[in-house]
Amino acid sequence: MIGLLMSLVFVIGSSKQVSGRQTGFGGSIIYNFQAEGFGADLRAKVPVYRKLFIVPEVSYYPSFNEYHEYYAGAAAHYEIIQLKKFVFYLTAGAYFNNWINADDFAPGRKLQFNFSPQLGGGIVKRNGCLRPFVENRYDFKWKEDNIRIGILIYPGACGSKKEKCPKINNY
Repeated sequence: MIGLLMSLVFVIGSSKQVSGRQTGFGGSIIYNFQAEGFGADLRAKVPVYRKLFIVPEVSYYPSFNEYHEYYAGAAAHYEIIQLKKFVFYLTAGAYFNNWINADDFAPGRKLQFNFSPQLGGGIVKRNGCLRPFVENRYDFKWKEDNIRIGILIYPGACGSKKEKCPKINNY
């Protein structure tokens, strides 16, 4: 499932984009306030129409947390306010959740595989090669709030006179 989702992200990202806009690729570090756990995600931000984007994502909370789980799904991001260098956006998503150690907490209750609707918002740098973001989301399935701090990379925006992406050496 995760392999299929990531393949879809790269196929979409490599195709010709809407209105000349590009797909961004990146990830974030996640902190879940209620579970007091850390995770990470990989994502792509794919332009669909004007201020609307689809954001496929895979998130993982490692086994050192009390809850060992991963999520795979997608969200819609809608940009609502643009300030000089930043854009505020709303997000609504649906995710498949695999709670790997569910039997440790609720034996026999079949809670391992779940559907998780989430709503939230964020702020992202408006342009350039490297675009940091902060995003807050609420998970309605588990009644949990989490914050994500990450970066999106837009390879097509690298090399402009205003901003240069770091050079990556091939080994």
